[in-house]
Amino acid sequence: MAHLSVSLLGPFQVTLDGAPVTAFESDKVRALLAYLAVEADRPQSRDKLAGLLWPNRTDRDARSNLRYALSNLRKAIGDRPTVDARGTAPPFLRVSRQTIQFNGDSGSWVDVTAFANLLESPTQTVRELEGAVDLYRGEFLEGFSLGDSVPFEEWVLFKREYMCRRLLYALHRLAATYERHGEYERALPYAWRQVELEPWQEKTHRQLMRLLALNGQRGAALVQYEACRRALAEELDVEPAPETTRLYAQIRDGGAGFGQVRDQAGAREVAQTPSASLPPAQVRQPGWRTVGLKLTLIGSGLLLLIVAIIQAIMFFGMASSEKSVPPPGNIVAPPEGKIVRLCEDVRPPQICVYETRTGQLVQVTDDLEFSEIDALAWSSDGQQIVFDAGSALGSTQPRGRNLYVINADGTGLRQLTAGATSDRVPVWSPDGEWIAFVRDGKLWIVRPDGSEPRRLFRELDEPCIGDLTWSPNSQQIAFVVHECTPAFLPKEVWVVNGDGTEPRMLYTFKRPLDDVNVYWDRDGRGIACVQLYGGEETGLLLISADGIGEPYLIDEVPFWWASNYWPQWRRE
Repeated sequence: MAHLSVSLLGPFQVTLDGAPVTAFESDKVRALLAYLAVEADRPQSRDKLAGLLWPNRTDRDARSNLRYALSNLRKAIGDRPTVDARGTAPPFLRVSRQTIQFNGDSGSWVDVTAFANLLESPTQTVRELEGAVDLYRGEFLEGFSLGDSVPFEEWVLFKREYMCRRLLYALHRLAATYERHGEYERALPYAWRQVELEPWQEKTHRQLMRLLALNGQRGAALVQYEACRRALAEELDVEPAPETTRLYAQIRDGGAGFGQVRDQAGAREVAQTPSASLPPAQVRQPGWRTVGLKLTLIGSGLLLLIVAIIQAIMFFGMASSEKSVPPPGNIVAPPEGKIVRLCEDVRPPQICVYETRTGQLVQVTDDLEFSEIDALAWSSDGQQIVFDAGSALGSTQPRGRNLYVINADGTGLRQLTAGATSDRVPVWSPDGEWIAFVRDGKLWIVRPDGSEPRRLFRELDEPCIGDLTWSPNSQQIAFVVHECTPAFLPKEVWVVNGDGTEPRMLYTFKRPLDDVNVYWDRDGRGIACVQLYGGEETGLLLISADGIGEPYLIDEVPFWWASNYWPQWRRE
């Protein structure tokens, strides 16, 4: 069987049975292969691919160009079923009149897939982490660009940032593991690489300073503090955090007895790493999705969950340097709660409900035919589910993303919004009267029957709305605002009345963040902001809903809490 190798981490490279493939006639053909190889988990519609690569052409011309590019791609990689000793070998591409899909079971290898598999191994080891780091030859599609295709460029940018964050996670865990075992020399290259990739991340500077000092390079550790201070001033116009300055002082004054500094400054960052192996990059538990999913819970114990998280962070992360972060199993959802989420490994995507009391995962739909489903949320009475979804499979309607409501038992599906818009992140008001959502980056509300849609927030010229949350009395909406491009610029938290009046800005984040999720507390007095930094670091910021008083920051929240326990405050 022919072996196809596709390398996208770094410069674009493709080999067939070890020989470079050079017969691609254009970068559009290379881009087609790259997109199909990365998005190989599902078939890609021809209309979507044509719009992605030729957005400025008519639909007819774009489809014609796609057919020509596909023909050249198949010829270049020798994509035809072949007969070997075991019979007919499968093709590299599954092609139909409507869709194209990269066939991962065809004797092919894709470095992006291998990279992800190593980082998501359920029994992750140091060797697997090192293997993932070795695969990362450079940033995703380094030096590759399609100047006439903005949608493709945006996709590349998103994947590039995501994969860089995954790399930073692996580097940090490797450095922390070797530090714990006293192998400072082996830890240093991983710490150095983190700082080179993101010089504004103080956590990585602290790790590097600590390792240098522990390795007997006290002077280099002090110089690294100055490098950190300059980077923060140049990139963000801020001074180092108090913990960074304290670490500098401890190294400066500690001399040869620096071992105590590790206990004081490094315990939180190192104590999570087991001695023999590492925890998975994103903790997988039965019935839980682990990538970018908000889990919506119903139950009277929800506030206790938030309080438990905050208390656990404060106790384990601050109260004692001898305590380690508790394993994920110590944090549970309310016994009476239900979690609505997508079923795993089901295509097309279907809706499941996880019963936290019994631990049972129930698939409530089996006939949904959407290309994608996301952002599932309960109604306040728990009888209905709202979600956003892509177009129906095989649909000829304009491409877009719309809102849908379905009964909790999987019956009564109805469409709330329509058109070639992008409607996302629906959140039901606690009184059940409205659903707030984001349409093409703007804040909108609509009745649960689909009537009275209207835009609320027009105060800024070109803002994009990220996450949002209703106040418990259903009178206000808090939401995250950022510049539309790129999405990881500094962000702000705003509040507006449900009728669109009295918009006001509550808080501006002082540093660029990858994402911010907001949740209004049950009493209506505070808003919790879960912050995702680069390198999969998280923090929890508590701000007053009236904008009065100093925000309270709990930094360095373990990433697996954020990825598995995105709660939403509910009236219940």
